[in-house]
Parts: sequence; C-alpha cells; structure tokens
Amino acid sequence: MQSITFRSGPYTLAGDLHLPGNFTESRKYPAIVAVHPAGGVKEQVARLYASKLALEGFVALTYDASFQGESSGEPRYIEDPSARVEDILAAVDHLTTLPFVQSEHLGVLGICAGGGYAINAAMMDSRLKAVGGVSAVNIGASVRLGWAGTTSPAQALGLRDAGSTRRTAEHRGEDIAYMPLAPASPDPPGAQ
Repeated sequence: MQSITFRSGPYTLAGDLHLPGNFTESRKYPAIVAVHPAGGVKEQVARLYASKLALEGFVALTYDASFQGESSGEPRYIEDPSARVEDILAAVDHLTTLPFVQSEHLGVLGICAGGGYAINAAMMDSRLKAVGGVSAVNIGASVRLGWAGTTSPAQALGLRDAGSTRRTAEHRGEDIAYMPLAPASPDPPGAQ
C-alpha cells in the first residue's frame, strides 16, 4: 500500500493505493476506486474492500473524501454530495495518470452512501466501465425522506427552510451547526 495525495478542485485528498501482490511497474492493471460511507474514512471498510481487490489483481484506490479524515476542506465533517461525486471523478483522473493502470479498465465500488455517489459518478463519466454498490444508499433521498423513509413532504420542506435559514446565520458569522446523519438509536420512533 502506498500513501498518496491528489487534487479534487480546491481540496487535497489523502489516499491509499493498494497494489496487487505481484505488482511491477512494467505491467498495466485494471483499477477500482473504493468509496467510503458517509462520515467514514479510508482506513475503515473501504480499505477492507480495496485490500481484497488488490489480492485479485486490481490497483485499488481509497481516499478520505473532501472535509473528512486527512483530506482538506472546511468546515470539517461536512457531507457534500456534489463534492463527494467530484472526489470520485478526481480519483479517476489520478488513476489515469499512473503508467501501470489500464485507463480503459476502470471501475468504482461504493459502500453505503459511497455506493450512491459511485452510481452517480458512473452515470457522469464514461471512463468508468464498471460500478458496484455495497448496501448502497441514496443520501439525498435519505435526507429528504428520513432514516426510516417516513418524513412527509411538508417536514422535508421544513428541513430545507431550516437549512436555508441556517446558511444565512452562518454567513453572518454565527457558529456552524451540524446535523446528525444517522439516528441516535437503531430503533425507529415509536418502536417498543
């Protein structure tokens, strides 16, 4: 495994390049970008998948998304869907610069929310020839409909309006507010 950095717009992303066991720079390998879940980092589940893919002969790239882990971006811990998709495309850009990567054999594998982002990136970029999701989640639908899918349209509009009001407050200098991405309890509201 090699620690690397690459650019995604204005951000520097910290990544790990997982190489096949029989790796030699004189050979070309298919490559896969492994995308971590929302709130995750490259050292967690994405690393597990990347290491297994490397055992199967792939070059596999994991990285911390913008605003997460060792990557740059402020405020910290923000989950920005458009930045997350752009990060995947930047990872693909980086892989295409490596002389030992088969640029015509690139794929993306996303876990949880990373799966939703991976699918979105694959729809946008024809360099990605394969896409996979493990327990893929559409984070936009999850935020709009709630964790259990029971948020009404009126509640969703209320959350949108609260977010808009919060942006104005933060622009005026108030502290950044953070919203939890997952419920505090695994039990849905009203469960016995």
